[in-house]
Amino acid sequence: MDFKEKDKFIVCVMQDGEDLIENLKILKENFKNYKILTVLSALGMLKDVKTGYWNGKEYEIHEINEPVELLGISGIITPETDPFYHFHIFVGDRKGNVKGGHLIEAKVLNTLEMFLIKGDIEVKREEEKGLKKLKIV
Repeated sequence: MDFKEKDKFIVCVMQDGEDLIENLKILKENFKNYKILTVLSALGMLKDVKTGYWNGKEYEIHEINEPVELLGISGIITPETDPFYHFHIFVGDRKGNVKGGHLIEAKVLNTLEMFLIKGDIEVKREEEKGLKKLKIV
């Protein structure tokens, strides 16, 4: 993964075969002096995707076993919390079917271009009904 920052922005380009979650960890470590990184946009392709659907007790895991276009990500990286990220994705297959959910894992296929904005709003996570929910400090 290559990335560059200027002012409040970070641009990332991820390469074929890279693990998306591992790249998020790299971003977390490199920008741990910020309280929050918010995704502005992310496009590309993914493979070996697992998404989750919260059923009120746990995540139901859904596997997508074919290459898909990443149509978008909505989410944040919060370096000081556990978990350190909360992303929802939606992807499209070759037939135009769209699927989505909470990002569990994925690998980059071809490329992934992500743009983030850095922020200093202090947050924490507190467990509530099995979920670690974001709270503003």
